Amino acid sequence: MLNWKNIFKSWTGVPVLILVVLILVWGVPYLTGKYQTWQLNREYNKLAEPYYNDTYGGATPEETYDLFIQALKNEDIELASKYFVIEKQGDWLRTLDEYKKNGILTNFISELENTKKIWEKSDKSTETTTSFTYRVYIETGSKATIEGQEVEIPSGDYVNESVFVKYPSGVWKISGI
Repeated sequence: MLNWKNIFKSWTGVPVLILVVLILVWGVPYLTGKYQTWQLNREYNKLAEPYYNDTYGGATPEETYDLFIQALKNEDIELASKYFVIEKQGDWLRTLDEYKKNGILTNFISELENTKKIWEKSDKSTETTTSFTYRVYIETGSKATIEGQEVEIPSGDYVNESVFVKYPSGVWKISGI
């Protein structure tokens, strides 16, 4: 039986002491690092979970765009807002609600359908991000109210872009239109 009181009275206790010190010096930081890595992975997974579980969208950017337009035609603005990236869904829900209240949802749908007819896939598209550009010519300037502020839109030739992002769940989401 090991007697801890007498172990250090002889030279045989020195290797045991060295072993204990080595375990403390190398083992504790190693285990602490493992624990911190586990915590970081857990937090990352919590943040990434909505992106893996989101199933609102199509297998292609064009399909997502068509689903978005169909939801608008059905006046289901809540569903329509879910076709946007998670960060923008709340903003688009409010915007689409305003369009519906002001009776301009039909005009917006028409504009979206016309846009799709003239857009061209951008050269900067990748496996996870795709954009489509389209030109718009405004003959006469106008004013619009955006987020409570009146903005003047001058006449001219504009290049606009619709951007789509592929989520880890495999669906394409609208990042910007």
